[in-house]
Amino acid sequence: MSLHTRVLIANRGEIAIRIAKAAAGLGLESVAVYAAVDEFSLHTRLATQAQLITPSSPDAPTGAVAAYLDVEALLAVAKDTGCDCVHPGYGFLAESAHFAQRCADEGLAFVGPSAAALALFGDKVQARDLARSLGIPVVSGSTAAVPSLREASVEAERLGYPIMVKARAGGGGRGMRAVATAAELPEALQRCQSEALAAFGDGSLFLEQLVARPRHIEVQILADSSGNVVHLHERDCSVQLRNQKVVEVAPAVGLSDGLRARLAEDAIRLVAAADYVNAATVEFLVSPERDQYFFIECNPRIQVEHTVTEQVTGIDLVEAQFHLAGGASLASLGLGDQAAVGPPRGFAVQARVVATGPGTLTAYKEPSGVGVRVDACGYVGYRPPAQFDPLLAKVVGATGVGSSLAAAVARLERALAEFHVAGLPTNLAQLRAILAHPAVGAGDARTTLLAESPALGEHTDPATGHAAGSGAVGPTGNGTSAALALLQERAAQVSGGAKPVQTGGPTTPGGAPRGGGSAGPGQHGGTRFTLEPGDLALTSPLECTLVELRVAEGDLVAEGDPMVVLNAMKMETVLVAPGAGVVRSLAALHPGDSVSAGAILAVLTPTKGEADTGPRRVAPARPEAETWAPVLAEVQTLQDLARARLAPGSLDPGVVRQRSRNKLTCRERIELLLDDNSFREIGSVAGFASYGEDGAIAAFTPANHVGGWGRIEGRTT
Repeated sequence: MSLHTRVLIANRGEIAIRIAKAAAGLGLESVAVYAAVDEFSLHTRLATQAQLITPSSPDAPTGAVAAYLDVEALLAVAKDTGCDCVHPGYGFLAESAHFAQRCADEGLAFVGPSAAALALFGDKVQARDLARSLGIPVVSGSTAAVPSLREASVEAERLGYPIMVKARAGGGGRGMRAVATAAELPEALQRCQSEALAAFGDGSLFLEQLVARPRHIEVQILADSSGNVVHLHERDCSVQLRNQKVVEVAPAVGLSDGLRARLAEDAIRLVAAADYVNAATVEFLVSPERDQYFFIECNPRIQVEHTVTEQVTGIDLVEAQFHLAGGASLASLGLGDQAAVGPPRGFAVQARVVATGPGTLTAYKEPSGVGVRVDACGYVGYRPPAQFDPLLAKVVGATGVGSSLAAAVARLERALAEFHVAGLPTNLAQLRAILAHPAVGAGDARTTLLAESPALGEHTDPATGHAAGSGAVGPTGNGTSAALALLQERAAQVSGGAKPVQTGGPTTPGGAPRGGGSAGPGQHGGTRFTLEPGDLALTSPLECTLVELRVAEGDLVAEGDPMVVLNAMKMETVLVAPGAGVVRSLAALHPGDSVSAGAILAVLTPTKGEADTGPRRVAPARPEAETWAPVLAEVQTLQDLARARLAPGSLDPGVVRQRSRNKLTCRERIELLLDDNSFREIGSVAGFASYGEDGAIAAFTPANHVGGWGRIEGRTT
């Protein structure tokens, strides 16, 4: 075995930090690369040295993402800095057969499988064919990519709806859509192709039958150059939001011994048949009730969720990758056979903490303690570039032998309750709500969990990262632990009460953004529109970037016609006309521009018979694809109920009792303290909602707590 001496880390963010630390542990030097917008990203300071990526040629694509996809530019850095190996991490070029081959051409070891193996498993149709040839069950689907809508329609009818449209290359939930009817197919194909092209440079697609309410189980594999293969047990990655993993567990529970053994055996057989070397993950959809499973793909790289496997096996997967790339055998790593791996030691659960909007970190403190691990890239003063995946941190809660999954879930929930992030919105409250769901603690979450429990998808408060109704209530009674409340209070005092950075905001009739926000270069949040009585306005339901404008001023549209395509968190959403009318005004936007939540994108003059003769209104956009619109509508309902309950003359017992003691409600205090009409509420009021049989909100009891900001004597606070 020949361990290398200097590695080029062809990635960014937390995985680049993880690789740099593993390299240091092995005595290797490391070279970090960065796009210009990543100059202050933490991975540039934790490697031995860092170098800006410059385009490989005048014709090379430019931009932040393009920099990390410029094969020749990365190879030039590797050669200039004396690297002898390259670690691609995950995403970007991690699954590029071309990149692996070019590394080999330049005498650089690729810390991963061969170019041939990447080409095989990078094509999901070929991977399915290999699995089928080995007798491994696969979901019924296309035997080749579908080149057009016509061929896709024929194939979909053959398979039978509902189906899944999937990108032939890549992973991470991009380029995937569930399609229930033939009418949905054209738009799904277009969106999947667009996402796949942007993410992987390959827009080819294939179709699969949709498996009802499965669990997503994957098996971690290590293989050496002598043909030896072992598995490091399985992970349950069933908790997903729009096909992207949110919470991961190792090992999976609730599987029969026979099913668990067959999954591991088939994963090993698949990898061995491909002459694979290094780390891989073989993924399956599993129906425990039927004792069935189906192969879906093999990811030929390190996974985001590798942490939970490391916690329950004690094996450093990134270090193992380096050793295997240097020619080491599994036996030399103490993993000569399956018995050497041993059984899992306890349970580990990972939650992905992501930024859900723009901002600069004004406070940041990671949780710690026994059984808590954090892989992250945040620090005070860091402003995550909007061009990249919004992952801030991976938090893991782990327990030892003899413990339960529920104990690991509880440890992780407590860790998240201690995670102090200020200055930008996050999904921390949503994660705590998900962990509180009984199916997660029982290990029986399905990939449909968040769709079946829409309350778990609530937006978070940009000021605190918390949302009401999360089910995660600490000693203070509002979802915040006493320790976290102290951190928030002290951070605000030290920073002089600084609030999150806002980038734009919704526009009002007549024009200026509300809440004091202002749109910066490339952002849209304050285009001035004049709304006449009855006008319909198409608004953005979330922070995002523009993909496509499908209409022009003067166009006549019918209700439900697609008008705008947006991209948020790597997924595309279509906004449709809220009513029939003529497009009178469009925002001055270009593809790639950032769009603020609530920003008006287009104004329609209703056609005859559609006009609203009542008061001026802004109609909400109804997304054709999955968006946050239903959640935002529910938040609005909660706010309306809270206002009614706390309004003057309220007969609510709590409000009556408060006033009988000559005390004010929270909203009355706000009205007295802030300038008139300057308060901008964020999220729903903390409290307790009850729901009717149809799932609609029946009643809401607000806590004496409101979040938001406004102005005091003209100063935003």
